[in-house]
Amino acid sequence: MADTFHTIIPTLPDPELEEYRRNYSRFELEAVEAALAELRKRGHDIPDDEINAIRARIHERDAAVGTRGTGEGSRVFRSLRRLDQRQIRRVAGMILALGLAGALTIYIAAGPQSSDPPGYDPMDNKKYLRELELYGGKANVLFVEFQQWFSGLWHGRPLAGTVAVLSVLLAFAFWFVASNQSFDAGDRTEADTNPKRAL
Repeated sequence: MADTFHTIIPTLPDPELEEYRRNYSRFELEAVEAALAELRKRGHDIPDDEINAIRARIHERDAAVGTRGTGEGSRVFRSLRRLDQRQIRRVAGMILALGLAGALTIYIAAGPQSSDPPGYDPMDNKKYLRELELYGGKANVLFVEFQQWFSGLWHGRPLAGTVAVLSVLLAFAFWFVASNQSFDAGDRTEADTNPKRAL
């Protein structure tokens, strides 16, 4: 059975317990209350007013998250707020590494493309291009060329490039969203603990 915060918090040193006090918006209410109780037990002076204010702000945070959505997505965003920058970089790096490894595997497995593929490509026929332009104008020709290019991205070695680009974009998107979630939580915490800086 995994250790719960009730068994872990009494073993933490004072600076880590103070982290629960300073950055309470990153943690669940029960964990913060357990950390504050442990600090009081160790002789730290924590006024009841401060504990009540922390409780009220955590309840406000949870209510705000609840109004935004109670589904799986809001749970994901709440967990992103708890990640520090090192963890965010590590997860983004794992996403990137797995995506690039998948792209390399696809590239090697696809093998080289033959220079003269078998089959008939109507886009090589000037009469077909002229008919496309006649019925739909230049936009029709451009659309058909785009459609062929796009469908070509999902086969063979071009698929490896597509996977590589998508993994870079996904890793960057995760890093950006997670960093901003973590940064927002840190800003709120600093404003809560230092009201003069918030003004």
